[in-house]
Amino acid sequence: MPRTRFILPAALFAMLLPNSCDQPAKREGQAANQQEIQQVRAADEAAIRAASAAWSQSATAKDLDKAVSFYADDAVILPDKAPAVRGQENFRKNWAPLLALPGPGLSWKTGSLEVARSGDIAYETGAYDFITTDKKGKSTDTKGKYVVVWKKQSDGSWKVVVDTDNTGQ
Repeated sequence: MPRTRFILPAALFAMLLPNSCDQPAKREGQAANQQEIQQVRAADEAAIRAASAAWSQSATAKDLDKAVSFYADDAVILPDKAPAVRGQENFRKNWAPLLALPGPGLSWKTGSLEVARSGDIAYETGAYDFITTDKKGKSTDTKGKYVVVWKKQSDGSWKVVVDTDNTGQ
């Protein structure tokens, strides 16, 4: 009987010992993995911020082809007080009148950006400024806010899949 008192704790100790030895290695592996994930997410965020800035520059430059090139083929634009817009040709029709207006035009700046843990989708919020000039030379400055959803494409690039905005601050 006295030996059995020692056998059970010894057996438990023997079973737990390998697991406890693995724990630091697992934690270090998890930390390295977390670090890699954070680096990838930071790189994705930088890529999206750069794409958004280039997209804004294309709008300010009134470059229709470049402006619509940021949309994925299956994207949807949800304009303020207008029906949803789908398809590359309709994106062009939506953007053409905006870019044709005289004046400095449309520009925007990213306020916040969040890349999903999955690493394949992200959302951006920000503010836009749309300055036009009428025939008499009077400027109109319309400010607003927006939400854009980005999706990572099979080639690793990011494209817009949802674009919506409204006026006001």
